[in-house]
Amino acid sequence: MEPLVISSLIFSVVAMGLSLARILRSYREGKRKRQSDLFSNITSITRIIEDEKFVQSRRALRKNKLLNHIREGNGNEQLLFELDVATEDAARNVASNYDRLGFILKHDKELEDEFIQWQSYVIADMWLLTKELITKKWRSKNQSYLKEFERIGIKALDIETK
Repeated sequence: MEPLVISSLIFSVVAMGLSLARILRSYREGKRKRQSDLFSNITSITRIIEDEKFVQSRRALRKNKLLNHIREGNGNEQLLFELDVATEDAARNVASNYDRLGFILKHDKELEDEFIQWQSYVIADMWLLTKELITKKWRSKNQSYLKEFERIGIKALDIETK
C-alpha cells in the first residue's frame, strides 16, 4: 500500500473514533440532563401536592354536601350557582393546581403515566367533584379553561374504572 492510502486510512479510523467518543459523551450528557429534568419535575410536583392550602381545599371539597349532590348527577345544575364563595375558591385552587400538574406532566409521558397511576383515585375524585362547576359555569367565559386538569382527570377515571 502506498503511504498516502495508509495515512488516509489512519486518519479515517481516528476521525471515526473521535466521532464515536463524541456520540457517547453526548448520550451520557443527555441522560444526565434527563435525570436532572426528572428530579426537577418531581420536586415541583411534590411541592404542589403537599401544599397545605391544596390539601385543605381537597378536604373541603370532599366534605361539601352540595358538590357531592351535584357529583351524583341528579341533573340540577342550578345548584352550581348556590355554592358558597369559600367552596368555590377551594374548587378553583384544586382545579388550577391539577391543571398546572397536567401541564408539567404532559411534557414527560412516562412521568405522567406513573403519576396518574399513583394518584388516580384522588385525581378522579377531584375531577368528579369539580367537573360540573368547571364545564358548566367557569367555561362559559373561556372554553379551554382547565383543559389539562380535564385531560388528567379523564385518564385517572379510566384507571379507576378498569
